[in-house]
Amino acid sequence: MEALANHPEAFGASWEEEQRQSEAHFAERLENGLVIGGFFDDGMLAGTIGVSKSKGIKTQHVGSIWGMFVRQTARRTGLSRLLLSAAVDEVGTTLRSLRLSVVSSNVAAIRLYRSMGFNEWAVEVEALKVGDIYHDEILMRLELGP
Repeated sequence: MEALANHPEAFGASWEEEQRQSEAHFAERLENGLVIGGFFDDGMLAGTIGVSKSKGIKTQHVGSIWGMFVRQTARRTGLSRLLLSAAVDEVGTTLRSLRLSVVSSNVAAIRLYRSMGFNEWAVEVEALKVGDIYHDEILMRLELGP
């Protein structure tokens, strides 16, 4: 919720909609995927990444990173790379590809994804509208299997 409130341009979900969701809604989302967290030494959550697997029979070989967020105080520590690596390692044996979308203004995230082997395959122009401002999203994909 902190990520949605502080960086609304970076996520397709909105704080207003998500805060109204039930615990069961989030439990259902987690049943078909995983969330990995990174923590500060004091046990406080520093960052997360969420991955879902497609439910469809014809698309179950595809996964999606549906969210990644690292708190400001944990940025530039390597945590983002560790979270992404852990997610790829976790799903790499069961999926053939992993997809994500990233707002085109998030240069640091785009650089990280490229360095991890993700390739751009499309740009969705004006994918999100926050207030009166439109944001493009870059769609990226990592091939995991043969």
